[in-house]
Amino acid sequence: MARDGRVIHGLDCLSKSVRHCVLTIGNFDGVHLGHRRILQTVRALADAEKAPAVAMTFEPPPDLVLRPQDAPKRLTPPDVKARLLLEAGADFVVQEKTEPMLLAMAPEEFIDQIVVRRLEPRHVVEGPNFYFGLARSGNIRVLSEAGASRGFFVHVVDSALAELPEGPRRISSTLIRQLVADGRIEDANRCLGRPFAIYGRVVPGQGHGRILQFPTANIDPGEQVVPADGVYAGKAEVKGRQHPAAVSVGTKPTLGPAPRTVEAFLIDAAGDLYDQAMTLSFLQRLRGQERFGGIDSLREQIAKDVERVREICR
Repeated sequence: MARDGRVIHGLDCLSKSVRHCVLTIGNFDGVHLGHRRILQTVRALADAEKAPAVAMTFEPPPDLVLRPQDAPKRLTPPDVKARLLLEAGADFVVQEKTEPMLLAMAPEEFIDQIVVRRLEPRHVVEGPNFYFGLARSGNIRVLSEAGASRGFFVHVVDSALAELPEGPRRISSTLIRQLVADGRIEDANRCLGRPFAIYGRVVPGQGHGRILQFPTANIDPGEQVVPADGVYAGKAEVKGRQHPAAVSVGTKPTLGPAPRTVEAFLIDAAGDLYDQAMTLSFLQRLRGQERFGGIDSLREQIAKDVERVREICR
């Protein structure tokens, strides 16, 4: 368990205080507005029943086990996802290890062995597109029928919609990953209900930023999805402080060839940031990556980018 006992790593660590709960199960990658709508219902039912509100998720995500070669990138690392679920209304987050045996369970077996035997929920709350069990063969109908005979009620929460330029879209982790990967940060943020962020550590770069008089902090995105190449207005939180940040994603076409990197110039920051934990939030896309005629032209454009970031963050 975590220090305060609210994040439980594995079903074998469950305590009696988690039983007879109001439960929701899912991957919850990103903990977006649709997930938070589900958690609002969980919280309301838990308060009415004086029962614990429990969000159960799986680590690693099942796709990483079932199809590791083409599994989607994460929106949020596990520890951040757990924190966001707690902030959204859960009393406890259960992170169960994803094992092949778990993924091979028939839906009824999953309900009996995992849901009922381990958690004994009074209510289960899910979205309309909830699937579980072997080959995702379990659905809301299967869950509702099982609940009627096993003593829990199933509540279905309508999907949340986002108004995007192409029209209303059902908010999902898949949609948000695609929006981020396409550089549509403002649309992704609209679906998340907060700025998309990369959580990682500052790693050594190639020193190009110092040559340009705009020293940058390079962040390792780990398993997270990375926005499309371009320049973004953002904010960086490091060493307990927040700074406006001009963020560049790409291969540095003027100075390259270089590996694809995520680097940020932190406005009004000083000191060595290597190996520091950083949260880098993306607010707005300013432009795409460009190849300039030389260092002076690039430096002039970076200065303009930094001023735009100051205005946006102001």
